[in-house]
Order: sequence, then structure tokens, then C-alpha cells
Amino acid sequence: MRKLPIISPCVTYRDILSALYRGRGIVAADVFAEDLSISMGSKHLFLTNSGIAAFYIVLKALKETSARREVILPAYTAGSLVVAVKKAGLKPVLCDITLEDFNLDEDLLSGIISSATLAVVGVHGFGINMKGIAGLRARMPNGVFLIEDCAQSMGSRTLEKASGAFGDVGFFSFNRGKNFPIYGGGCIVTDNDLLARDIRAITAGMSEESGFSGLFGFLRILAFSLIGNPFIYGPLFPLISLFKETSPAKDFTVKKIGGLQAELGSMLMAKRENLFSTRHKNGMALISGLKDIGSITPALPQIPEGSRYVFNRLPVVFRDINTRIKVEDGLRTNGIETSRMYLRPLHHIFEMGYAVSDFPKAVYLSERLLTLPTHPDVSGVEIGRMIDIIGRVSG
Repeated sequence: MRKLPIISPCVTYRDILSALYRGRGIVAADVFAEDLSISMGSKHLFLTNSGIAAFYIVLKALKETSARREVILPAYTAGSLVVAVKKAGLKPVLCDITLEDFNLDEDLLSGIISSATLAVVGVHGFGINMKGIAGLRARMPNGVFLIEDCAQSMGSRTLEKASGAFGDVGFFSFNRGKNFPIYGGGCIVTDNDLLARDIRAITAGMSEESGFSGLFGFLRILAFSLIGNPFIYGPLFPLISLFKETSPAKDFTVKKIGGLQAELGSMLMAKRENLFSTRHKNGMALISGLKDIGSITPALPQIPEGSRYVFNRLPVVFRDINTRIKVEDGLRTNGIETSRMYLRPLHHIFEMGYAVSDFPKAVYLSERLLTLPTHPDVSGVEIGRMIDIIGRVSG
């Protein structure tokens, strides 16, 4: 009945109890923000109640000083980004991905960026920094902002620079299953003083997230933490699976981070490097074991020297859809949960004026992708089991 979840709580019940006991409210948020800002090397940092709220605030701030109204997104990414763009009164425009790293294909941008383009969103999916991100800002036209979506890549580095340090502004998520999970919350980072001024004006009057405050918040977080235990997750999986979200929410709240979450975040800061390095190590071990399996399209680009990817999960792409289905079933039978991530590309979810056949690489990926767990609770034995099962089933 044991089942390894695709995500891990990464915090203990002692951490949660300590956070509840300390309960410093708004002071906790200030301390957490300062710690984060120093660790990320960012000049300005703002905490929010979610990563998508952080993205929305960024869009509102950029909109204040520009008449441009289009935001370019990769065709395969979280549908919530489209919801945020529309909520901000802007128009989403799509760009196909590359099958080298499954992020936005920079080579296509010149044909998509126009005089109406406000921003390009470089999504670092799966914890893999977008190829070419290091010099992308300098190659973009004046008046177009580069937003980094670091929701899945906290801790990742390219050429010794962290995710979020390459664009005009970046945003992170601290939700369950992310690299730094405190059951909700997010942040915005930027070194742009004028942009920070506008973000500060937007966030000044926001109320604090109350859903994870006090005793009720403690019980919710504790429940999520316990469910992450493989011996509890297994028996409860049939029930839990009924509540898994398969489509983006139609709306979201925009608030400041909750005090309990901020307190938990401050406590988790001491563990972050261990969490990050373990995810990197597990991902690299899976890559090493899977790289010679012929049925798998190479899952990852060559990692540049001096770079580290903190894998939120490991993407594996199968040449044949039936092989992907068999592998998924084989791993499930052996107590390992996998994920299809996003089941459809964005233009198959939202009516955006595109044809179904547009963005062929995004369509290809959505049909053949399977992601594997890389979180700190994954053991060496389980890594070996995943490699063995995929090799046998694929063969």
C-alpha cells in the first residue's frame, strides 16, 4: 500500500508546530522577505499569497507605464498564466517550445514580437532554466520586458547566476510540490527601481492571506504534510486523486503571504540548499540511468558548465504514446506516482484564435511527456526501480 508521491512536503510536523508557536504575523513576513532577498541577491523582493498572484502584480505594474498590451507565453505551460494575463486586461500570445529543454523557443521570438508586445515570459519548466536566458534580455527590442517564471526553478543556476536574475523581473511559487514548499505563497524579485516602485504601490494596500493563519492554517498544513507520507498516501490515493486539479482555476485571489507560511518559510531557509542539491542529484542520477534507452527522446539539454538545475521533477518524453502509457502503468503498479504535468497545450485549453494544429512541438510534448519524482524523499532504491521499469517496459 506504500506509494511514492510525485511531490513531497519537505517539512516535518515539528517545523509546523514551531512556526505556529512563534506566530509573529507581519513581522515573520518581513524577516522572511529579508532572508530571501539576501539569499537571492535581489535588490527588491515582494511576498505574495501565490506565484500566480505575483505574476499578476508584475503584469499590472508593467501595464502602468506602457501602452503595449500583448504578453508572449510558451505554448506549453501552466494554464493559470493565461488566466492571469487576461485578468490583468492583457492579451496572451503564444510561441512554440523547443524539444531540447521544453521551454520557449527563443529562435521563434523575432517573428512574434511586435510593437504591441509588452513582455515575454521565459518559463523555466521542470526546474530547467530556459536555454539562452543568459543573454535574452539584451537581444530583445526596447520597450519589451523579460519576465522570468521561476515557479518550478528556485535554486537553479545558469553560469553561476540564479533563476530570476536574468530578466527585468522574476516571480516564484512556494506552493506544495515546488522546490521550496510552504503550502502557498510566492514572491517577486527585481533590480529595477522604477518597476519596484510601481509594484510597491500595488501591494501596499493588500490584505494578508488568512487561509493558512492560526490554528486552522496549522491543521491544513499538517494534513498536507501527513498525506505526503508514502505509507499514508498509498491507502488514501483513490480519494486524493479525485481532488487533483486537471484544468486551471478560472480566478485567484491577490493578497500578501500569510503569517504562518512566512514563519514556515523562515524556518525552511536553513534547509533550502540541502533540498536543492538533493533534487539536482536525484535528477542527474535518473538522467544517467535513462540516457541510453532508445524509446526516450533525450530529456534534457547538455547542462552548461557552472550550472545547476534543481529539478522540480524530471521530464521524460517517449517517441511512442503507447510506450508512455505502459511505463506510467508499470510505475504506478510498483508504487511510484508519475505526472503528465499539463495534459494539453494552451491553445487546446483556451480559445485564442489559433488552429488545433498550431505549435506542433507543444502538442507533441503534451502527448508524450511523463514526469518522474525527484524530491528529497526519493531514495536511491526508488531511482533504480524507475530506471529498471522504464528500461524493461520500453524495451
